[in-house]
Amino acid sequence: MDSTRRAGARSFARSWQPATRIERDLRAAAVAGGQDAFLRVLAGCDLFLYVPREQADAGGSVRWGTCRDRSGAWCVAVRTAGERLPRREGTVVQRTSLRSMAELWPDTHFGLCVNPGTPTEMSFPARLRHRRRWLRAVASAGPAPGGGRRAALLTKYDGPTTGLLAQALACGAPLAVRNGVLWNEIGDVYDDYALDGHLLRESWGTGTYAEWRARMDTLLAARSSPGEPEFVLDVRRRLAGACGARVPLDVWRGTCADTLADLGAPGGLGLAIQELIGRIVRCEARFRADGLLPPEGYVRSATAYDYGRAVNFARWGLSARLCDGQEARDAILRAGALAGARHTSWADFSAGYALGRVLRFGTEEFGEWYEQALEPHRLLMDDPESPWRTLPWD
Repeated sequence: MDSTRRAGARSFARSWQPATRIERDLRAAAVAGGQDAFLRVLAGCDLFLYVPREQADAGGSVRWGTCRDRSGAWCVAVRTAGERLPRREGTVVQRTSLRSMAELWPDTHFGLCVNPGTPTEMSFPARLRHRRRWLRAVASAGPAPGGGRRAALLTKYDGPTTGLLAQALACGAPLAVRNGVLWNEIGDVYDDYALDGHLLRESWGTGTYAEWRARMDTLLAARSSPGEPEFVLDVRRRLAGACGARVPLDVWRGTCADTLADLGAPGGLGLAIQELIGRIVRCEARFRADGLLPPEGYVRSATAYDYGRAVNFARWGLSARLCDGQEARDAILRAGALAGARHTSWADFSAGYALGRVLRFGTEEFGEWYEQALEPHRLLMDDPESPWRTLPWD
């Protein structure tokens, strides 16, 4: 029986394909027999623990899942992004890192087993001297910019990579890249069950299905962001016409003023609209300097910001168990269809997403709100693995 299992394992390893570049790099390190190289890969990515849902819902400490490794020793089991398990009702994911594991290890009688039962499985003893080795790997990887999580483009190779669902998921890629999570996954979790639930409650006021559905409908209607930017952009887009000609600034300002006057808008709104136009013009100048727009380009619409967030909001809702997989999928497809009708290309979508984000949260100092849109834009436009390079817009 043991020889049969070993033969089956060898056959599986020969036919196995990595789920993401993380597992590809781990496999290369494992084949080469380099534990230090393996640890360096782990130090640069998120790790995932599976914990009982009832404990996660109760808050406080949770019991980490264990397994037996190939040698039969009991270990704490962690998985990388591409090797997460299928959705299970009573079990949820908790995100961690090699640093956190080294600092918070629960019991030195247990070792650490990474991706048990896969060709990237590797086990490590976890006594203090061994965990110091983990921390050296973390130090060699260097800190993420700003002390947060590293932005990363992560593609699940056996996930949606072609077709309408992939195109719709790619509309959520700016935020997925910013958070360093898989862009093309609709699985058990987006990232972390407890943290996703906290984010939804604190940042979105969403803790029930009804609240999730109402907020999703607002995003899909492009009404989650202020309406004034879309008003002025729509005026300019109509003036530009189908040829996309540049509209003189005075014509744009005057047409907006006339339109508001015809609508009987209060004078204070007219002044705010003129200030907003000036801000958009300055943002677009910065976008051109940074390559977000071509030299003569302009932003057609900022609805990309709501549609891009809708894709991720659907996945957050699934993670927090506020909706089911089919409803999340339907919302993602709807967001993709709406984005396709409003924007003309991945570059046009990205510029609209960046402007929507900056106008919603940023200042004209172009600080972190802008940088958190610019870095994903560059990764998505330049990386050969990016869906914005491999998928058509229409």
